[in-house]
Amino acid sequence: MLKKVTRYGFALAVVVCLLAPSMTSADSTVSTVTITATVDSFAEWDVTTPAIEAEEFDGNIASVGQAITASQTLTLYANVNTTITPTGGVNNGILSSDTDTLTTSYKMSGDEIDDDTEWIVAGTGTGEFFAGNTYLVTHADGVGAYEVTLHVQAESPGNRAPDAGSYTCGVVLTATWD
Repeated sequence: MLKKVTRYGFALAVVVCLLAPSMTSADSTVSTVTITATVDSFAEWDVTTPAIEAEEFDGNIASVGQAITASQTLTLYANVNTTITPTGGVNNGILSSDTDTLTTSYKMSGDEIDDDTEWIVAGTGTGEFFAGNTYLVTHADGVGAYEVTLHVQAESPGNRAPDAGSYTCGVVLTATWD
């Protein structure tokens, strides 16, 4: 009989131990904390001073009327519809040396923008690249990173050899949003 009591007592002790964690004390209370944070609308570039180096072009100009091309892909981090406006920077966006210039043209392509299909000559005149040319990046919820590529073409004159040397210019890509 003692064996039966011990066996049943042990079983009862195991059941009590398993049930104990599910029992709550009458002198406890629970508080659920709700937490909120705010993210402002913004857009920013992954790098602020990118560069297209001479060796990134698909060659060097070595003849009359020759064109060479290169490109720079940037990432625009944005959580809102964003407008990209290119403007001429150094040398007004026209590849120049101390004594000469190359015909410089651009086009843009990328995620969520209407890609340029033709080269657009640098300048601020009607139909030129820096004449109010804008690109709309349409934000998609949950995306937040958009690749944008600036393509550049440098072309030597068709009727003479350009001066030898290094040619430089700059383009400013400004991202704005409401």
